[in-house]
Amino acid sequence: MKKISLFLISALVVFGLNAQELQNVSHGDVYLKNKASDNWFMSLAGGANMYFGSGSSDQDFMDAIGWQGQLAIGKWNSPNWGTRLAINVGQHEHYNAMNDYTTDSFVHPHLDLMWNVTNAAAGYRADRVYNFIPYIGVGYFYGMDKDFKKVNPDGDIFKHQNQSLSWNLGIINDFRLSNNFSIFVELAATTVQGATGRKYSNIPAGDYDWDVIGQALLGVKFGLGGKQDFTNAELMDYNLINDLNSQINRLRAENENLSKRPEFCPECPEVQPQVAAESVYVPNVVFFRLNSATIDRQQQISVYNTAEYLKTNPNATVQIVAYADRQTGTPDYNMKLSERRAKAVADALTSQYQIDSSRISLDWKGDTEQPYAENDWNRVAIFIAD
Repeated sequence: MKKISLFLISALVVFGLNAQELQNVSHGDVYLKNKASDNWFMSLAGGANMYFGSGSSDQDFMDAIGWQGQLAIGKWNSPNWGTRLAINVGQHEHYNAMNDYTTDSFVHPHLDLMWNVTNAAAGYRADRVYNFIPYIGVGYFYGMDKDFKKVNPDGDIFKHQNQSLSWNLGIINDFRLSNNFSIFVELAATTVQGATGRKYSNIPAGDYDWDVIGQALLGVKFGLGGKQDFTNAELMDYNLINDLNSQINRLRAENENLSKRPEFCPECPEVQPQVAAESVYVPNVVFFRLNSATIDRQQQISVYNTAEYLKTNPNATVQIVAYADRQTGTPDYNMKLSERRAKAVADALTSQYQIDSSRISLDWKGDTEQPYAENDWNRVAIFIAD
């Protein structure tokens, strides 16, 4: 038993470490690589079981119910896939071959591969309340007949013994209450070789090939420190990069032409200084990902530059105008999305850089206006300073 348990634990550790060498990729979405210490969890659960084997049809329903508890530790390697090592302990009720009603204890460690169907089908959301998570696994089931003594010490390892390899199928209904805490309802089925954990001396050889143990558990899950969610990787917009490179090349050419002009021009008339326009464009914009009002790390420089401008010019104010692209979403949804984007940028100025909210005005256009010809660029908030 020790060798098999050690194998299951080693398999989980190796799987978790190997997963850290890969990017978190789920259905074409790419996520930033988390630390090895992130996305680990522990769960505790308790509930009931029912043993379905020979003679079980003769049992009263209530008499056939046993109890069990579960302790598990696991890790989500991506929004869609995770593994866990669970240890179940408890008692199951059944009839043995001599038609005697018996209660047997068991211990059952198992290694499971989990698939978050909700994230796979509907896309990952860190704040989603409900997740539907089926799993499949393999384990080791030991029936406690006279503590850890085998009932057939001279027989095969598993055949006609009170121990068996197990196959496990289940569904976890997870209800998220916070980033580090959730409750869940788990429904599972475990298959073991027939007679495992029974008073084996009463069971003829060759009988009861496989039995099934049904389980229903209610539990709580805790995050084990570190980051518990995943962050979308911001992929480069090469159209935007090409446009910026074109602007840089144009400015370089203008500087080159200016460098060829004489240092002074005696014949030139004196140029009167122009009165500054009341409204100036601050060349800072914040681009957003599709259907997002979150300011990505790469876009924070624009917020910082605007904050520095306002600090340097204490009488200046700024208007934030936000948009949504026209090719995705409905007009009503896009109007609300652009509102969230404008408010997110304003909140960054006030909370991160202590800019007084009275110096900030907001406007949002949805998809009624498109400041850029390139559709994707219109997921944007633009700063206009007064």
